[in-house]
Amino acid sequence: MMARESARKKGKRRVIIAVFVVLVLVLAAAALLWVCSPLYIDPYRGTVQSDEPSLTLEDVLTGDQAREDLDYLMTCLRERHPAWLDGSGKDAVAEEAYQQARSSIGDEISVLEFYRLAAGVAASLRDAHTTVSWRPDPDAPYYYIDTGVTIAQLGLPLTINGVPSEEVLAAYKAISSFELDEYVEHNFWTYGINYEPVLRTCGVDTSNGVDMTFQTETGVQTIHFDFAPLEGSGGYPKPDYIMDARNNVAVFTLTSCVYDEEYCSTVATFFRRVDSFGIENVIVDLRGNTGGNSLVANEFLRYLDVDQYRAWDCAVRYGWYLKWYRDQVYVNDRAEPTFDGSLYVLTDLNTFSSGMDFAMLVADNDLGTLVGEPCGNLPDSYGDLLRFLLPNSRLRFNVSYKKWCRIDQEKAGEPITPDVLCPSEDAMDRAYELIRGEA
Repeated sequence: MMARESARKKGKRRVIIAVFVVLVLVLAAAALLWVCSPLYIDPYRGTVQSDEPSLTLEDVLTGDQAREDLDYLMTCLRERHPAWLDGSGKDAVAEEAYQQARSSIGDEISVLEFYRLAAGVAASLRDAHTTVSWRPDPDAPYYYIDTGVTIAQLGLPLTINGVPSEEVLAAYKAISSFELDEYVEHNFWTYGINYEPVLRTCGVDTSNGVDMTFQTETGVQTIHFDFAPLEGSGGYPKPDYIMDARNNVAVFTLTSCVYDEEYCSTVATFFRRVDSFGIENVIVDLRGNTGGNSLVANEFLRYLDVDQYRAWDCAVRYGWYLKWYRDQVYVNDRAEPTFDGSLYVLTDLNTFSSGMDFAMLVADNDLGTLVGEPCGNLPDSYGDLLRFLLPNSRLRFNVSYKKWCRIDQEKAGEPITPDVLCPSEDAMDRAYELIRGEA
C-alpha cells in the first residue's frame, strides 16, 4: 500500500516537473523571439515602387472601394508607424481622424474627395514624412500659373476665385503632412498657390483659370490667371562650388542630398582646392535642400579636423517591436586634406529632412555657425519611408518607420534655429559679414 502511494507521489512530481519544464521552454522561446524579432520582421514587407498614375481626381469610387482603401491605409499605419508603440499619443489622434473619415463615406465618392479624407488621416500624425499623394499621369503636363507676377510683384492674394485665401490655406494645411506651421504656409504661398492640382484639391474651381484679388496702391485689383504647362526642370542641380580666394572663402552649394560617386568626388575635389588655395572659411549653402540621403553630411564632415561627433538617437519599428539605438557616435573616418578652418552653413524653411540633418550635425556638435532661417521640419520627428499603393484609388502613400531624436536633447522639440537669424536671401551676405568681422 505504501509503495503504491509513493509511486503516485513520484508520478505527480514528474508531471509537475514536466509542466514546469514546458513553461520554462515556452518563456525562453518567447524571450528569444522578443530579442530576435527585429531580425525576422522586415519593415519593407509589402512595400511597392510604382510609377503608375492614380485614378483621375474626377473618377468615382464606390463606398466599399473607398472604405477598403482607407482601411488599408490605416492597417499599414498601425503595423509600421512608430507612433503606435512610442507612447506619444499621436496614434489616438490618427485613430479618431480615421473613424471620422470612414463614417463620412457614403455610397460613392470622387477620388478628389477621397484623397482629402485619406490625406487628412495621414496629416493628423503631424509627421512630415507620412503622406498620401495623388500622382498625375507622368506623361501629362504639369499646369502652373505665372509665379513671378503673383507673388513677387503683387504680394499675397486676398481671395482666390472669391474664396478668402486664408480659407484655401486652411484647406491645404488639412491635407498636408507637416511639423511646423511656418514651413507649410511658406510652401503654400511659394509653390501650392501656383500649381493647378493643389488649388483643385483645396476646393478651388480651376476649370477656367483663377481670379485673384490683390491689395494695391489704388485699391483692390482683380487679376485673372490661366494655367500653362511647366517645362521639365531636368531634375535637381548637381552639387557645385566656387573658390573666392580674394575673400578667403569657398562656397559649396548643395540643393539635394544625393549620395553617389559623383557627390563624393565633388566633395574631394572641393577640399583639395580649398587646401591648394589656403582658404580658411567654408560656406555650405543648404538653402532649398529638401533632403535625400543623410550620408552626404557624413561624407562632407570626413574632411573636418574632428575625431568623432554625436549623431541622433533613433528607434526602428520591426512589426510589433520598437528597437532603440541610443548614444550614437560617429567615429570620423578622416579624409585628406583635412580642413581646420571656420565652417558656416546657410539654411532656410526649405532646408528639410536630410538637409536639416546636415545642419543639425553641424549645430549640435559645435562644428560651425548656422546663418539664415530655421529649417523646415523638426529634428525630433519620424522618417525613413515605406511606400505603398492604395488598391482602388491608386493613391500613393508613405509611412515612416523610424523615430529620430535631436542630438542636443537640451533643445528637444525645437527646430534647428541658426546662430544668426536673417531672411533667406540675405544669408550669404551675412555669412560674408561674419567672416570679415563686420557682424
